[in-house]
Amino acid sequence: MAAALGRTIFLGNEEYSNEELRRRGILRRIYTIIKITVFLIVWSFLTLFFILTPPKELNEKLIALRPNESHNVVLDEEPTGKFVRIDLKGNIDALKTMNPSQASSTDPFIAVTLQSMNTDTNETLWQSNLWSVYLVTDNPSTTGTVKTMFEVTDWNKKSIERSRRDWSDADIRMQVSLLNLHKDSTGVSLTLVPNPIDPQTGTWIGAFLLLLLYVLIAFEITDRAFAAILVSATAIGILCMMDLRPTFQTILSWIDIDTLMLLFGMMVMVAILSDTGLFDYLSLFAYRLSQGKIWFLLFYLYMFTGLLSALLDNVTMVLMIVPVTIRLCEAVGLHTILVVINIVIFSNVGGTLTPVGDPPNMIIATNKDVINAGVEFGNFTLHMFPGVILSMLIIFLIMYFTTRNIIYTGRASQLRQSIDALERVARNMKDKEREDALRRISELKERLKGHEANTTTANMDFDSNLNDMKRKYKIKDKVLLLKCVVAFVFAVSMFLLHAVPSLHGISLAWAAVLAALLLLILADRPDVDKVLERVEWSTLIFFAGLFVFTESLVELGLIERVSNMTIDVIKSVNEESQLLVSILLVLWISAIGASFVGNIPITTMMLKLIINLASNEKLKLPLQPLVWAIAFGACFGGNGTLIGASANVVSAGIATQYGHNIDFKHFFIIGFPVMVLTVVVASIYLLIVHCWFTWH
Repeated sequence: MAAALGRTIFLGNEEYSNEELRRRGILRRIYTIIKITVFLIVWSFLTLFFILTPPKELNEKLIALRPNESHNVVLDEEPTGKFVRIDLKGNIDALKTMNPSQASSTDPFIAVTLQSMNTDTNETLWQSNLWSVYLVTDNPSTTGTVKTMFEVTDWNKKSIERSRRDWSDADIRMQVSLLNLHKDSTGVSLTLVPNPIDPQTGTWIGAFLLLLLYVLIAFEITDRAFAAILVSATAIGILCMMDLRPTFQTILSWIDIDTLMLLFGMMVMVAILSDTGLFDYLSLFAYRLSQGKIWFLLFYLYMFTGLLSALLDNVTMVLMIVPVTIRLCEAVGLHTILVVINIVIFSNVGGTLTPVGDPPNMIIATNKDVINAGVEFGNFTLHMFPGVILSMLIIFLIMYFTTRNIIYTGRASQLRQSIDALERVARNMKDKEREDALRRISELKERLKGHEANTTTANMDFDSNLNDMKRKYKIKDKVLLLKCVVAFVFAVSMFLLHAVPSLHGISLAWAAVLAALLLLILADRPDVDKVLERVEWSTLIFFAGLFVFTESLVELGLIERVSNMTIDVIKSVNEESQLLVSILLVLWISAIGASFVGNIPITTMMLKLIINLASNEKLKLPLQPLVWAIAFGACFGGNGTLIGASANVVSAGIATQYGHNIDFKHFFIIGFPVMVLTVVVASIYLLIVHCWFTWH
């Protein structure tokens, strides 16, 4: 709100002269023009390459290989770069292929080479090193996929020049030779990529795009959902420029539909549940339980959130608890943004405890190699329990000593911002939603007047505050609440049954969607469109864009580059220290990667890495300690930034609906130090139990 007093204008808590305000207006217009210009340039770049570049459909060829016979496959186009990529799928032993030292001299394999041939004279102009692809002999139904990059920089210079000069001559061809050194026939699927992305170039481009995404979000240059779409589209545009444009079906396959279904189902259920008044009533219950002692109240709230997140997934938990937290903070005069961020942090830490508590844990616990290593629900929870509980207690103590004097600070400013934000949101709402928003606006204005009159809500008498909450916060629709309970019990039951190995028929995503359908049937709402309006569509779009962007980074080679660097570092230390170094590297790379890329994609990448490490005969590393390192790193690392975990983004979206803007900066200031602290705790815990006591 601005009010002119002579030549001075007050804006928020600061004052500006007319001249300063005019200069700020000019700078804002210049900034807007520059932003739009840059976005238009990016859009033009995307549009041009999308028009000029058709989707690149890689030809997959099925090849039958007879015993001790060679089969040659000619490349469809000339390689113009330094590498040629070859993908093979079939009855392949991927572990032995990646680690040839594990294979014996009697193990059958396919000898694969890249050659430049004169087909008329049968003269080999150049031949790559041999790649041995080992076969599975004891189980013909086993299918494995392996890939390699043949580097062509070792060609004899004259051969290169001759091959490229005479490529149009039908006599000179580049081909892949496959020789089956097995007594039985076998078949493989072969995919050739004559001009893949140069790993070094792709790494730098991927790092730049990642930095661009963070600049757009951290400095609030644009909406985070639009930022994710823009940067992911830019990544696809770069793939187009490199003549590697993915097909539309491929792009759709990059999106984790299960995660989006889980979020959508729970958002629908929470939207209906909010009409019952349960969130208001739970805030009253929590306040009454604490007897008005704020830090007891926060302790109960944080620990309840963390421990329940271990049974539900943390996204479901924040969908239910964040509205309660916001109502409670508004009622007793707490710093809402600070408390909501703390709730999300405890939800992420608590979700680390079990395989169903956090999406990264679900990915880890359902991996075939992890299961074969003896990791199941019970020992997973047992190994995580000490580190999680210790971290939660330390976080609460840190929060107490660092925020006890500021928990009410800036109350008036926060109330004004919330009122302004809610008024903007209310303009785009309809009927019932607008009524709820206007009611909250009225309550916030009353509290703002009380604060300005030096009678803050925080200083009110407990009994009077409790009576005021009893008057306002009641269950509005008990029948609808009962129907919601039925649907939520069904959802939670399915979540817990999903952890049983023999009952994997229904995924977490389908459990959430089926529970939402059940609630829509029971509620018999004629206005389903109004329920759908309250779904956080921008959050779902953000995640879809982020999934596409992450897979684009995989295509560009950034993820693999990080993985290879990690392996090289571990191999460089002596054998006695390799487990210690492996645990620390896996833990911290997972944590930092989760903060800046997201904990779901980093878990997928690091899981491949540790399986490779554990299967490496030279390293001789046990898999279980590395599994716990990923789980701690990915889940705790999700607290580092706003886009580090699904729960963070969902909570920010809910808070915005209630007029509280949690931006990248707010979350980073609180979350990143907590992330570092908890990862240090996890490091000490893992080193003690696995390097000292060797619990595994």
